[in-house]
Amino acid sequence: MFRTVRECYGTAKSHVSHVVTDSRWEHSVAYQLERNPNVIAYVKNDHMDFEIPYEFGGVTHGYRPDYLIRYKQNANGELNIILEVKGYEGEQDRAKQTAASRWVEAVNHHGGFGKWKLILCKDPHRLNRILEFLTPKK
Repeated sequence: MFRTVRECYGTAKSHVSHVVTDSRWEHSVAYQLERNPNVIAYVKNDHMDFEIPYEFGGVTHGYRPDYLIRYKQNANGELNIILEVKGYEGEQDRAKQTAASRWVEAVNHHGGFGKWKLILCKDPHRLNRILEFLTPKK
């Protein structure tokens, strides 16, 4: 439990009772994740300490993506998604994405932590269409 002055919304598909959002975009994403039938569970990565190290400007930083999602791909498979909601992308954001892509590749290569994918969402209203591409057609 933690205190915040930011907007909070109740959840049904998260082990955390409320999602704390930094923007209307993040709220829109949480709303869509709650209603997507293939989303098994999700959490806003706030106070979760999920962090990917990256280097920018010769200094090591920690990248904390916006959401972590468990997604049902088909009858037998799940996908763990790292979701970043981003409107503007600068040089430091590209460094974060590069580090996260390498992290996903390494974890998938290891094979012991499920299958992972990194998604950058630049338009939250298109999130469900982006996720549809992850579900194989029958």
